Amino acid sequence: MVLKHFIKLLLVSVLACIFAWPASAFEIKPHKDRLFKNRKPIEIKDNGDFLRLPYDPKLDINKRDAQPVRKVHGKYVSSKPKKHQQDLSISANGRQVTHFAVGALSGNANMTVIFLHGRDGSRHLGFSDEKFGGNFNRVKNLMFRNGGIYISSDFTNFEEEGRQDIEALVAHYRPKTRGKLVIACGSMGSFLCWQLMKNQTSNAMIDAYVLMGGFPDPDYLGSGKLNVPKGNKAIYFAHGSIDSVYKWQDAHNYYSTLRTKSPGYPVRMALYDGGKHGTPVRMIDWRVALNWIAKQ
Repeated sequence: MVLKHFIKLLLVSVLACIFAWPASAFEIKPHKDRLFKNRKPIEIKDNGDFLRLPYDPKLDINKRDAQPVRKVHGKYVSSKPKKHQQDLSISANGRQVTHFAVGALSGNANMTVIFLHGRDGSRHLGFSDEKFGGNFNRVKNLMFRNGGIYISSDFTNFEEEGRQDIEALVAHYRPKTRGKLVIACGSMGSFLCWQLMKNQTSNAMIDAYVLMGGFPDPDYLGSGKLNVPKGNKAIYFAHGSIDSVYKWQDAHNYYSTLRTKSPGYPVRMALYDGGKHGTPVRMIDWRVALNWIAKQ
């Protein structure tokens, strides 16, 4: 049974390589860009790969939300995908992997984005239309309107069983995706991002990782020794400069070390000046981040 499962995953990986679109073939069209685009950077470094961006709670929470933190103003939200989204489940390793999904679920998707929540979260978080300034609603719309798939998943834990859950989910949606398949991890979800990246079978099916308020590879964090991720899988960090849970300096040190040790590696970082732990989830410009990934 183990051998059969391995062969199945290997076949999925091979098919993904065969049917993947050229990087230049897909570009996400605008959706409410005037409302969601980041303001003029405070600092630009590394030929644009590092951006220090302004963040102001008075503008980005109080003005943006009808009820601060709880409910965004209606102009930020489009309900178009909502009637099409589905609450689904797949069986894997004797467990059910429940997830919300919307978009080109029948296959041939231009891109697939899978969101993994942090501690005390659930699949409902990534499909919350009105929280986090409507930013989850935006990425949902960007995928739905551009022939992609957007998913927010539950998983067993942040350890090996959780990695197996998400690997099974990726194996299910990889054949349905002709473009990039992206794992986006919020906060503690970063544990899964790194586990997926370090596992040969998982990583072979994934094209890029987005870490929002997350942390660098735990091995690097503990030892300072960096192993360049295999396959040049694009990594996009988004972090708040006053994050008290995970320090932005740790993520930036990893970003800088990776650039130095592997020149040309596709890695970027957006730092929100004055932003706290949850700021990147609210503020990341999904269209900019995902279009950069699509070009890698």
